[in-house]
Amino acid sequence: MSNHDSCPTVLKDRMALLGIEIHVSTLPPVVSSPWTEWLTCPHGTKFWYEPTTDQRAAWARDGVT
Repeated sequence: MSNHDSCPTVLKDRMALLGIEIHVSTLPPVVSSPWTEWLTCPHGTKFWYEPTTDQRAAWARDGVT
């Protein structure tokens, strides 16, 4: 099991392998979007994540819905 400090980086890196750039935080977003998701790492911390603004813009430009 990896060091807990690396959990957000591991999540970002794994999503990047899918071609998705995300923002990760331990705080829920002020306003949830249809893309807002969360998971609990093996160390028990809940991480909220969603595509970055740049990622959403790229999807809009490319016609991805």
